[in-house]
Amino acid sequence: MLSDIADRMPSLRVECERDYKRLLSAVEHHGITFLCDTMPAFSKHLDKCLETGRLTRSGLCHFRPYLRKSTIPRLFKGLLLRVFDLYGVLRSDPDSQALGYVRQLCSLAKRFRVTCSDSATWRQVDEFFKTDGEIRQPSLDWDIGDFDSERASHLQFGDDLRSEPEFPLFREIGTEDSPSSSIDWDRCLEAVQCTADILCSQLGRFDPLEWKTRHGPGAVSDLKDKTYKYIFPSWSPKLEKEFPSADFASSNYLHYVTTYSHGAGGQSPLWDHEPPARLLAVPKSFTAPRLIASEPVSHQWCQQAVREFIMSRVSDSWISKFISFRDQTGNQKLALEASRDSSLATIDLSSASDRLSCWFVERCFRRSPSLLSAFYAVRTRWIRQDLDRCSPKFYRLRKFSTMGSALTFPVQSVSFLAVVLGVTLYERNLRPTIKNIAGLDGQVRVFGDDIVAPSDCSATVVATLERLGFKVNPSKTFQTGMFRESCGVEAFSGNDVTKVSVLSMPSVSAPESVLSILDSHNNFFKKGYYRVCEYLRKSVERLGRFSFPDVEPDSGAIGWYSFDPWSSNVRLSRRWNPILQRREYRVTLPQGGFTKTPVDSDSMLLQYFTEVNKPPISREERLGRSALRHPLRLRWVWASGLAA
Repeated sequence: MLSDIADRMPSLRVECERDYKRLLSAVEHHGITFLCDTMPAFSKHLDKCLETGRLTRSGLCHFRPYLRKSTIPRLFKGLLLRVFDLYGVLRSDPDSQALGYVRQLCSLAKRFRVTCSDSATWRQVDEFFKTDGEIRQPSLDWDIGDFDSERASHLQFGDDLRSEPEFPLFREIGTEDSPSSSIDWDRCLEAVQCTADILCSQLGRFDPLEWKTRHGPGAVSDLKDKTYKYIFPSWSPKLEKEFPSADFASSNYLHYVTTYSHGAGGQSPLWDHEPPARLLAVPKSFTAPRLIASEPVSHQWCQQAVREFIMSRVSDSWISKFISFRDQTGNQKLALEASRDSSLATIDLSSASDRLSCWFVERCFRRSPSLLSAFYAVRTRWIRQDLDRCSPKFYRLRKFSTMGSALTFPVQSVSFLAVVLGVTLYERNLRPTIKNIAGLDGQVRVFGDDIVAPSDCSATVVATLERLGFKVNPSKTFQTGMFRESCGVEAFSGNDVTKVSVLSMPSVSAPESVLSILDSHNNFFKKGYYRVCEYLRKSVERLGRFSFPDVEPDSGAIGWYSFDPWSSNVRLSRRWNPILQRREYRVTLPQGGFTKTPVDSDSMLLQYFTEVNKPPISREERLGRSALRHPLRLRWVWASGLAA
């Protein structure tokens, strides 16, 4: 990578050689920790310095200033001096290309997949329960079973907060030194409440019978991988009230009577026992894993219907101007524009799903009692964890949903949109009406917990979110300056400076790692790091087991991006297929699949009605079979359609 930079900036060749030696020394002394932890930490520090317009000392090892009176570190000094002056002040004409190089160097191994230590997992589990214990208790009864959604109509965001001027979570609010001291909380929260009521009214009434249930792609907590998902092991009474098993767990009433009322040993699915979700740790970064939860199969099955209702109603209404559940480009375009004129701020929340409280949800969706009742029915109240012996094994959750529930993303998006729109209208002294809300098109955008808001209102948005129990991530929130970050796009002064990460090194026993290197190669190719591409390609070819073709960029084919795939693919073995009358090449391609075992159950008909729009590809792929996913494999095949 340093060689690529030296080729583009010949005047920095000597500095790049020095940086190379400094990096070797740092890795020799600190190991992979320096690449996966220290350098990404400097990248975060650099991003915040771009917001303030001044580079300060980071205090990180190997990043000490090269002069006593300067704040520019020795490492990457040549590149940083093209962005900041000797004293760390942002230049009037900063070099965006040099900034992109520094950020790329520092974040190269940020997401490298290394198994976290047990102690790191234990800390995350402890933080999970600690955060849940801080969540505000709801006004309605979400736990015992006496849930009355009609009572939510009298609830407001300002109910309890008016009597508590200093909300105790995260930081003090309402003091003279706080930016929220000048906010009229009664008017602000009233504007947020009115906006939430307008958005909720646009969604309309939820009728479970009008929406189709289905299974999601993830694992579930109460079934093993080989178990047939269309036979439900339980169906809790609160789920039965809104989603009757006769209508949602059976293909017809005869199936319900024979299978559930008298089948399975005469046992009914209407047990008092409600299965818990299961807490899981998945790789995220070098320092800590990400905690998610797998839902019970019956809850996950019905959550998909509620999710489809919200996403469909949003897409068919004017709310789609601010939310697009399947497309992040809206946020990305606004982030690029905001980095040029600083008119918009990008806000990111820390562990947003873990802080989404039932207290917040019941007020945000109070105008739709039918939807609140569905939320209550499909919400999993208990969680089980086997990651940490010192933490509770079974725990009653306070949060609305975990990361893993099908409802978390759409509910977050609509809820945060209500807050941002309401605060913006309050700041501009506008009444919450559909006309005034629609006038904010192009200024507000939400995708999950990635928020874009007007810069002049961002401080109040941040204060309001914290007032309502959320925690803003300061390292990823940018309100001033020329740097913005949203939905995977990082922009500086109108230029895309998004970095590329290498997730793993290739291994014959791990086909996913080989495909990951292939993706990294192609991403670096589009950014012009051709020496990096050559290195990554050789790391795969050294294994001697794989041969991917060269393909044109963005062609959609699996292979190495190349400027001249016609001449490069001459190296591949080829043949003429007389049956199909085409030229074919021997290459390596990924292959997966399922092993399907027959299931002797009347639930096959329920599967047919659910997957009727997905006809079987072959005679072997039939409904009524329990599918077991094969691990991914890279196999030699004869393929056509390659340029040569």
